[in-house]
Amino acid sequence: MNKEADRSFLKNIPDDFPLVLEPYKEIGSKCGIDEDEIVARLKEMLKEGSIRRVAAVLYHRKVLYTHNAMVVWKVKKEDVEKTGSIMATFPEISHCYERDTGGFWEYNIYTMIHGKSKDECINIVNRISQKTGIDDFKIFFSKREFKKTSIKVTHE
Repeated sequence: MNKEADRSFLKNIPDDFPLVLEPYKEIGSKCGIDEDEIVARLKEMLKEGSIRRVAAVLYHRKVLYTHNAMVVWKVKKEDVEKTGSIMATFPEISHCYERDTGGFWEYNIYTMIHGKSKDECINIVNRISQKTGIDDFKIFFSKREFKKTSIKVTHE
């Protein structure tokens, strides 16, 4: 499959998957593509790295997770892989990234934590700190959401 055909195919997949028993069949009927071909093409794109995953997007505020905390962690370079892997096991974390410090900031792992209260988020942070042994971190709570969308495939 060529890249242009992949882009065209992805562009025809809806932003919101149909809430039906066979969503790929419904998408296929709208796109003129067989359900099995959709699944096969997505698996191939996953295998070659064109896409990372097909997943649901949780709009956390709609399910009562009203508090978000971005937590930045100062982790020794040699411990980044191990620590990041441990942090990624926490179901309350939606994002866990290693980031470049830019030479002016010492915090190199970023996590996004969701909870039903500020206290719940702080308790999660404390559990992560205990499990990883990382005690140098800063918590930034969200005040307002300006934008939240999934990436969209467009033609250039």
